[in-house]
Amino acid sequence: MHKMTNLEYSFIIKELTPLLIGKHLRRIRKLDEGIYRFKIGEHEVLCQSGVRIHITRRIEASEQIDKFADKAGKELDNARLLGIKQINSDRIVSFDFDKGSLIFEMFGEGNAILVHDGKIICAQRYEEWSDRKIKVGEEYKPPKPSVAEFSGIKELVQSEKYVIVLLMKLPFGKEYCLEALMRAGIEEKTPGNKLTAQQVTKLEKEIKSIVADAKPTLFYDKKTSTGVSKINDFSLAKLSIYRALEAREVQTLSEAADEYYSSYEKPNPQREKVLKRIEKQEERKKELVEEEKSYKEKGDFIYSHYQEVEAALNLAKEGKFEELEKKKKAKVDKKEKSIELEIGE
Repeated sequence: MHKMTNLEYSFIIKELTPLLIGKHLRRIRKLDEGIYRFKIGEHEVLCQSGVRIHITRRIEASEQIDKFADKAGKELDNARLLGIKQINSDRIVSFDFDKGSLIFEMFGEGNAILVHDGKIICAQRYEEWSDRKIKVGEEYKPPKPSVAEFSGIKELVQSEKYVIVLLMKLPFGKEYCLEALMRAGIEEKTPGNKLTAQQVTKLEKEIKSIVADAKPTLFYDKKTSTGVSKINDFSLAKLSIYRALEAREVQTLSEAADEYYSSYEKPNPQREKVLKRIEKQEERKKELVEEEKSYKEKGDFIYSHYQEVEAALNLAKEGKFEELEKKKKAKVDKKEKSIELEIGE
């Protein structure tokens, strides 16, 4: 399963900022192990620890009891979102409200942490390392930066380590580093200090191009015998490793992520129930349309033969059933009080 990268978190923050800033937190709930969904304004944001953050439009299963979601929901009830930021260009996203910050650490297994005035209020899981603690009452400290701000790669490649290892120190993600190398025509296991000045320039150009031209893209496998294309992956670039797949650009990274991850989710009973209800409503709608058409045709026919119908009814009212049967070729059922009349052709 695709785990979102530093570059993708940077992109999603830019995408979410104009939609969510200034809006209020409506609720936060746990959907499954490590999966939280919270509503800001009219948008539903989904976070799967260590995997993804994006707006979702999917119908999710009922929430589960969770101490973190309950505590965070109470502390941030109706809190106004002031900003969203990426900490240290790393896979750490902080939603900063006027009542505290909801911080998602998306590396490893991931974690969700509520911080107020710099102190940890609660967390999805409590952990401890030699240089920091995720514990109630402790000051929140992010891990030491694992990546460097991108300001060029000339310094990075002054090493005998493989170039791919050196590029992994940049805030992009392995797949984007590999793509830049392929576009630059450089083998990933080339020692950094063996690159020529021309290769360094070309590589730097390709990295900047990937970032500048970032466009959410879904990759589909070839259609199956049933005519259905399965989503294979998503990215912010048309990756060379997927050149044999169908690439479809979409409007937002949230849309791409929502489509991709939904193909891995467990069947949702509530969603299936709603879809079946919609299907039944569509079937009933077709039936009503057909009935309306039939009744209209019958009404139009009767209206066009109004005089004949009226004459038959008058004979019936006068009790002239024999004349009605003879002249109008009608079948009269006195017991059922019905008349079957042949009209026109």
